[in-house]
Amino acid sequence: MKNTNTFKSLSIAILLLVSFFATAQQTVADQKLLLQEPNFLKGRLKATDSLFVKDLTVLKKFIAFDSIDVEILKPQILYAVLSESKVDSIVTYRTLIDAVKQFKEGIGYSEFRKGIILYKQMAAIKVNSENWEKDQMLFRKLGFTEADLEDFLLFISKPENKNLNYKEAYLAYMKEIDSLQ
Repeated sequence: MKNTNTFKSLSIAILLLVSFFATAQQTVADQKLLLQEPNFLKGRLKATDSLFVKDLTVLKKFIAFDSIDVEILKPQILYAVLSESKVDSIVTYRTLIDAVKQFKEGIGYSEFRKGIILYKQMAAIKVNSENWEKDQMLFRKLGFTEADLEDFLLFISKPENKNLNYKEAYLAYMKEIDSLQ
């Protein structure tokens, strides 16, 4: 019985010691990682490139991200975020993380998020003029006036637009308006 208690105590002490060293190693590894230059700054990467995905993985480790954040934070946006934060030193993951945190606290980020969510909603709803009373709220959020809403209803009522979702219809409508100018 005495040996069992000694064994348990020794086992717990070893586990705590291993846990401490693993945490210390993780912290050292994180500190080294934070001093590295993000990959997207080394070359023109696309959002789908594996090196950019690695950059996002690093950001996710230190900042809470959701699917909308991943859609927003593309290489071009990260360039803009860094330039807005006026970084005057070598850019590392640490400076990028600080800049992204600052960006996420701003009104621009909030508005950007609302736009992405609105476009997702629009893409999920098929054009249907019979549901227009309810569906037009999406376009009111985009800033459509009453005249815009009437014109758009006429546009979506055309037979060639019946198989579109509202996002596709909106983009086609805006393209049509641009071609008139």
